[in-house]
Amino acid sequence: MNRSTIIKQLGLAVALVALAACAPPPREDTALDNLRADLEQFRANTTLSSLVPLALADAERAVREASVEGLNDIELAHYILIAEKRLEIARASAFRAQAQSEINQLEAERTELLLRASRLEVEQARREAEQARMESTAVREEIERTRRDAMTAEELREEASRREAAAREEAEAARRLAEAQANEIELARREAELATEAADSLRRRLELMELRQTDRGVVVTLGDVLFEVGQTNLQPEARTNLEDVVELLQSEPDKRIRIEGHTDSSGPADVNQRISLERAEAVRDELAAMGIDAGRIQAVGMGEDFPIASNDTADGRSRNRRVDVILLDD
Repeated sequence: MNRSTIIKQLGLAVALVALAACAPPPREDTALDNLRADLEQFRANTTLSSLVPLALADAERAVREASVEGLNDIELAHYILIAEKRLEIARASAFRAQAQSEINQLEAERTELLLRASRLEVEQARREAEQARMESTAVREEIERTRRDAMTAEELREEASRREAAAREEAEAARRLAEAQANEIELARREAELATEAADSLRRRLELMELRQTDRGVVVTLGDVLFEVGQTNLQPEARTNLEDVVELLQSEPDKRIRIEGHTDSSGPADVNQRISLERAEAVRDELAAMGIDAGRIQAVGMGEDFPIASNDTADGRSRNRRVDVILLDD
């Protein structure tokens, strides 16, 4: 092989190496990487993830499906969307389980406070009885000593005066003790009431919201606590109850929203249809007032035609009286 041929081959090799160095890096799917990072962050929060092992497993399985090699862009986007929704459901389920745990703790604290108040009342009664017994014994002993010593009338009067003063002092001390104990009991009762109020507040929020993923999108079911039975005007505390819904809707600003009103089967069907529509419209108007773009929202009345429980029981009818807020996946 002559020198000219060797030089040509070396030049070709150098050119190939340069082309390889200039080639674009392999494509990195940012959405999939972000999804994996979100899953890892949720998994690392063992306080929450340990509460929902099944939902976490569903989310992990969905991420694995999205990570399969050879998916085209449409398939990859589809699997990423499914994985994101399952991760959202896992988070929501974990927060719900955590809130239920807090309710249980508050109720246990309330029970303990009530027991403590009861023990204080019993102890106060015991001390008062013991004090009365001791005072009675002391009086009898003093009378007996007076009789034995044959005290004069003046001495008896002086002794009686002293006993009266001592009795007044003891009565005042007993009064102050009783007042302090009453204050302690009242404080314990107030603490129990506050614990009950906190538990009731959490319970109402859990009863209000039920979140699930459907073919149409994420559905938030609002229980019948927003309206009085048979009424279409929102109750005064509705704005507070809707704050979590507003936060969810604001997290997806590009999606349309469908609000469906439902009733139980009590009363005429045409009346139920009207009530369901007016309730859906009331929720729509309140969400708009709280900052949700009214152009995104469609309010419809479904009447009594789509129950989720039996209308033969009070509990079933209560579940059927609801408003569904749907974050559409179209």
